Amino acid sequence: MRKRCLEGDIVLDTSILVEIVFATEKGKELAKLIIDEVITPYTTTLNVTEAIYVMCRLLGMEEAERRVNLMLNTGYFNVVSSDRVGRSAARCKCLFPISIVDCHTLALAREYNMPVLFYRMEKEFEPIVNDLKKWLGNEIIFLVE
Repeated sequence: MRKRCLEGDIVLDTSILVEIVFATEKGKELAKLIIDEVITPYTTTLNVTEAIYVMCRLLGMEEAERRVNLMLNTGYFNVVSSDRVGRSAARCKCLFPISIVDCHTLALAREYNMPVLFYRMEKEFEPIVNDLKKWLGNEIIFLVE
């Protein structure tokens, strides 16, 4: 993990939330950065919903909700209503062929002027990542390159 890039306020994609909740090696490293207040994580309500949905398929709904709530109830995570960035997310979706959830993630980063962290570069990002960075006006960081 490139810790030098990971400091201050940062928007976390759903993939990162899942890493943290599952306490993977990278998830544990991120959790330590959060607890040590090296990074201050932001995400949207839509990312939280997606994290529950992804984990539900593996753990069942009750366990997925329990684990996500444990993470959120730590008080370290700033969860912004997706409604606050909805118009910006719509602009993103109009411009780029990526998921609406990814657009909400990027819109939050754009509106709050923060870098954004994804687990890895998704296939649909590859041909447009430079355009996404330009639109965002900030850094897009991938945990695994």
